[in-house]
Amino acid sequence: MGKVLSTKPASGFRDFLGAESRKRSDLIRKIESVYRSFGFESLETPALENLEVLLGSGGQENEKLIFKTLKRGEKLERALEQKCSESDLSDLGLRFDLTVPLCRVVAEYSDKIPLPWKVFHFGPVWRAERPQKARYREFYQCDVDVIGTASQAAELEVIEALYGAFEACGVSSLELRLSDRRLLAACANAWGFGDRLGEFAIILDKKDKQDTEALAKELRELLGKALPRDLERALHEKVSLEEAVVWSQGAGESLFKLIEQLQDLSKAKYKVEFDLSLVRGMGYYTGVIFEWMQQGTDFALGGGGRYDDLTSRFMKRAQPAVGGSLGFERLLLLLESESESETNQPVFFPVMEESLRRSVTSVAREFQKRGLAVDLFVGEAKMKSQLKYASQKNYRWVVFLGEEELRTGKFKIKDFRSGDEKSFSSLEEAVEAVRRGAAA
Repeated sequence: MGKVLSTKPASGFRDFLGAESRKRSDLIRKIESVYRSFGFESLETPALENLEVLLGSGGQENEKLIFKTLKRGEKLERALEQKCSESDLSDLGLRFDLTVPLCRVVAEYSDKIPLPWKVFHFGPVWRAERPQKARYREFYQCDVDVIGTASQAAELEVIEALYGAFEACGVSSLELRLSDRRLLAACANAWGFGDRLGEFAIILDKKDKQDTEALAKELRELLGKALPRDLERALHEKVSLEEAVVWSQGAGESLFKLIEQLQDLSKAKYKVEFDLSLVRGMGYYTGVIFEWMQQGTDFALGGGGRYDDLTSRFMKRAQPAVGGSLGFERLLLLLESESESETNQPVFFPVMEESLRRSVTSVAREFQKRGLAVDLFVGEAKMKSQLKYASQKNYRWVVFLGEEELRTGKFKIKDFRSGDEKSFSSLEEAVEAVRRGAAA
């Protein structure tokens, strides 16, 4: 025999089995249900895009992490013969986010899409970065976007849809942080960083993670002189929107109305805060930017903003757009400690004797018709092995149907959690007891 191959997935990639896969699917369904309830429609795009679509899209850091695929057949042979550079050997790449493909779709089907277009877009994305804890090379995104309107109503709709999804997933104590790219640029210009906005923003983005004095030192070195007094204040204290608007000479005034509307809509269900140090997607966003945090944590659960210029790469007349995304993988980690909904766990039907399989199958299908998931054991094994299987699958309810039960129409159900057993005199009674979690 030859060498036995490693069966581990490639670094930064994962397999999802059984309960873990089901948890992911359940979460996706919850989020999709909320987005649809707001009138958003679904979109699916290919994993691979033409490389020219991905490059020059504004996501400069992400562009460095594209998984590129080689040309194929004669094209690849010619490129190799000509000793081309690495970039000339590739013509396709795996998408690194869902926003760039969305913009391509908007341009490709501009005559078919009704504007404003409310759309949600789910799927895996890939980035060729070094894997770390909770950072993978393949991960899932759940985007929601409004294309074709500059109205602030679009920001409200996206933010409310995202909050609805968080709420449906059981996430509480949320805080929405907001700023505006135009406000940040105007402040940076007033403080002398006008031609170095990107570098200024990268440093400012470290405010929640780095010592304030170290941050101020970096900014002084970038500016080449002492920092303006207003900037010193912004580094050491939490500044109000009113102050920032004065510093920017009115650049962020539209935020007042948005924050007021959000506070009215939220009914204090989540906290709304202005944060001048909020920096997101320097190559993408052109207006309002936002980020969802759970109070007491230092990581974002999602975010987004307005990106009015991104479609201009694909069409002569750019369509204004705003969108947001849930941090799906991070959300899963947050919910990891919560017990799985018992209503989603199949009821287990062992088969005591093969001669009884047809009758047991018939009863199991009746449970299914009444909305319960069932797992009918499909192998031939002793009862001990079948119950071990149920335990490994972490099932709670096991329905025993022997000759006596099938003859009398009774149902004996065991609660694997407590070990108790209880008999029911009718199918409806047994189904209802399982639904209520009261079968034992």
